[in-house]
Amino acid sequence: MAQSVEPIIRTFAELTPVELYGIMQLRSRIFVVEQECVFLDPDGVDALPETLHVFYPRPAQPMRDTHGSEFGRDLGPWAYARLLPADVPDGPAARPGARSISRVITHPDARGQGWARKLLADLVTRWSDQDLTLNAQSHLEGLYGSFGFTPNGPRFLEDGIEHIPMERLAG
Repeated sequence: MAQSVEPIIRTFAELTPVELYGIMQLRSRIFVVEQECVFLDPDGVDALPETLHVFYPRPAQPMRDTHGSEFGRDLGPWAYARLLPADVPDGPAARPGARSISRVITHPDARGQGWARKLLADLVTRWSDQDLTLNAQSHLEGLYGSFGFTPNGPRFLEDGIEHIPMERLAG
């Protein structure tokens, strides 16, 4: 990973069709297929005017289609998260006035290369003047804790996966 890579930050309206497709492709691949969470990922929150999509683009890669032919294209970014507008209630971690970080994801080809840490560092640095919340998968509590997030409620199950609500206060 190149440490000097800057994230792309766009609203829904600013995303190109290729960027949006790649983001949704990656989210479906990980959350729905890999983690076996059957839920409506395109929940309408993506399109709110103040929701921000933060990601590091990745060159398109060949991918097998559903019939096994290598005609498909994997357009997913290296890492992605969305930052919700303040006061959009996002589960147990939600707090008045806070912005929630959600849909944090790293491409399988990028795991172990520092993309998740870079993404979190960029988010925390850019929005350090605001309270931030997130609902972390419990096994990632230490990762988020290393960026100043602390638990702000009891653990809970979401889509069969244990989560913990966390917050990081401004400053």
